[in-house]
Amino acid sequence: MRAAVISDTHDLLRQEVTDIMESCDVIIHAGDVNTQKLAEQLEKKKPLYLVRGNNDGEWASGLPETLWFELEGVSFYMIHNKREIPEVRREADVIIYGHTHNYDCQKEGNTLWLNPGSCGKRRFSLPITMAVLELHNGSYEVERIDLPLAEESAPDRKNTNLEEIYTLERGVAVKRIMKGMDRGESIRMMAEKWRLPENFVESLRSMTGTADQKTEKRENGADEEVSLQQLYLTENFALPFYFG
Repeated sequence: MRAAVISDTHDLLRQEVTDIMESCDVIIHAGDVNTQKLAEQLEKKKPLYLVRGNNDGEWASGLPETLWFELEGVSFYMIHNKREIPEVRREADVIIYGHTHNYDCQKEGNTLWLNPGSCGKRRFSLPITMAVLELHNGSYEVERIDLPLAEESAPDRKNTNLEEIYTLERGVAVKRIMKGMDRGESIRMMAEKWRLPENFVESLRSMTGTADQKTEKRENGADEEVSLQQLYLTENFALPFYFG
């Protein structure tokens, strides 16, 4: 049996993902489908195992937040956010989760922890990924699949230069973090609130402490105060344009 393992599609079903699903027997989705229409599309393709994500709205109120199931003698536990896994739970052969948009696959003891990443709208500089599980008689093999990074834009941005979007939303992220710092919010709180990488938030805070101004030595030797936002807009800091 082949299982397509996906997460965080955010109302985008890529043709490459559809093609892979055609060769699979079941679909396992770790949440953040975003729309009932896409959930129904997936359900029509193959048997669907789906949990509710934090971006799945009222339409998903009937979806489970956690799911136990078994395929080909392999036991599964699925939840959208790994941090919400209860301390007391049954053991599973495979634990599937999502939320971070970042692929991760690690074996701890007898349990495989698998985050297929996101194969929907691209977030930050993260790759677009999914996984395929080959299941047979209580055993499994996992394959990571990296999908092509075709340039894409949101529907209302079709005629906008991508570099302009990149710069604009990088500035938005910086503004949000600066305001959070002023309110005394922690790195983790800001990262989760705005769905930003913790290392990005940490690097920004370490540059400034709690101030929102930075003195930068220019080539002519003169000291000049520039706002943190301006600094980040001029430096080559890789933050993509999708905030999910």
